[in-house]
Amino acid sequence: MNYMESIANKLYIEGKKRGIHKITDKTQWRECVMADNLGHKVHEKISAGANADEYGSDALNEESGRYAEYKSNAIVESQLRNYYQLEKGVGKTFAPLVVKGVYNGAYKDSAIDAYSKIDHFFGVFFEERNMLIIQVDTNEVIRQLTENNAKRKPGATTNCNNVSISLRDTHLYQVAYECGISYNELVELHELV
Repeated sequence: MNYMESIANKLYIEGKKRGIHKITDKTQWRECVMADNLGHKVHEKISAGANADEYGSDALNEESGRYAEYKSNAIVESQLRNYYQLEKGVGKTFAPLVVKGVYNGAYKDSAIDAYSKIDHFFGVFFEERNMLIIQVDTNEVIRQLTENNAKRKPGATTNCNNVSISLRDTHLYQVAYECGISYNELVELHELV
């Protein structure tokens, strides 16, 4: 077994220990990381049925009793300037990172209504390290999903209803988790240019 295969195998086995079948499917392993960082209990299945209480969610906040939906964004090195809002020049900074959540299946009122009853967390990952998790205002999620769905043309895909939040718009989210590593520390750790 090669090194990468060995790591993936260990991840798969850890998922099985948690009762999660095929944790390596899609980004379910990121959901486990986010749940651990938030103190939530991740669901064992990727998707709950349409009439289930947990429909549209990935985890349960056992403290509050509310379900939570997770979206993750994998950023690349060039986006770190935006994440950290580094200086571009005198008096100028790079535009704040825009964090997105893709809501597949949010194409009818009943699905969007289900999302109105849960909390929404968007995670930012760099080199598979969880850098940040924001809790997005549920009303803003529903506003964007409803607006996007209204613009969808008949026959268009029912997937990819996106919600976008700029880190500049601090009134639309709360920071739920931050790893606390600075840009300079990342440069030292990864020899970034």
